[in-house]
Amino acid sequence: MKAYKHLIKHAIATGHTITVFDGEEYPVIQMMAYKAIIDAIESVDMAEVLIYDATKKRVGWAQIISSLDADETVADYTCTPFMDAWDDLHMLTLI
Repeated sequence: MKAYKHLIKHAIATGHTITVFDGEEYPVIQMMAYKAIIDAIESVDMAEVLIYDATKKRVGWAQIISSLDADETVADYTCTPFMDAWDDLHMLTLI
């Protein structure tokens, strides 16, 4: 599974909402709709994903380049407890 899809699934499964910035606009704003989020990410070469908890506090950010190799699609991300926990979980899926 591509890393960005794993990230989106993990965020939704843990009750987080996602906003997608496609470089010009925000086609998805604080949603949990997997297909809409993936469609927005894949509609551009590079997208930014912002992840929010239930209190609408931003807990993570990632730069997504969906055309890269599966484990490289999350090109950059913030070092926050949420993103670090996702990274640890994601790394286990690669072993």
